Amino acid sequence: MSYIIIKLIKDQKSDKELPVVILDTHGDVLEYNTVEEAEEMRARFEVNSDSGYRYKIKKIGENI
Repeated sequence: MSYIIIKLIKDQKSDKELPVVILDTHGDVLEYNTVEEAEEMRARFEVNSDSGYRYKIKKIGENI
């Protein structure tokens, strides 16, 4: 299994959170092999967010 990080951005007009998949420097989806690796990076993103964005981890299947 792989894990990805989703950035939740609040839409100012509707006040809903819009999910955005985090990409690597090549424009590919940034994937992690373990939930621990993903959680460590998710926590770093959230701590360093000066705009108050939230981040969540999503497990993806091998067929995706």
